[in-house]
Amino acid sequence: MVVFLVVGTALAVLLVVYTVLHRPPRLPADADHLRPQQPRDCLECHGPGKRSPRKPNHPPAESQCFNCHESA
Repeated sequence: MVVFLVVGTALAVLLVVYTVLHRPPRLPADADHLRPQQPRDCLECHGPGKRSPRKPNHPPAESQCFNCHESA
């Protein structure tokens, strides 16, 4: 029982710390990202098979880029 409480408390603390400290990457301050953009513009480069596709672990939010990513 004590082991369960210790493990559960440790997991809860790690989850809170991750949630508070985790920040998605900001948009780079380069020419491609400085112009005003719509989410569909992101997928021109970051869509499947494009020049800089999103990583496999990226959430599948196709039109919600700016809910997480902020301008530089």
